[in-house]
Amino acid sequence: GDVYKRQVEAYLDRMQEGWREEEVSAGRTRGSDGLGGAAMTPDEAYEILGLGPGASDDEVRDAHHRLMLKIHPDQGGSTYLATKINQAKEILLDA
Repeated sequence: GDVYKRQVEAYLDRMQEGWREEEVSAGRTRGSDGLGGAAMTPDEAYEILGLGPGASDDEVRDAHHRLMLKIHPDQGGSTYLATKINQAKEILLDA
């Protein structure tokens, strides 16, 4: 379970410096992603979900579901991480 959480956290450590502080204060300063950061790109969304570019809609849904089972706040995960995973799914399914 922690492998998935570490995967998303590692991505955020590389791409969105300061996200751990934003997680604590989410809601005070909101950027274009609603969490104080820049808008997520499709490449970033694939990386968050652990997929390669061109993954099918079903692969996106499966990866999202698998991650949410591990990261969901109800399972002791983070609201911030769950939001990023949801955002990644929306970006890829709308692309």
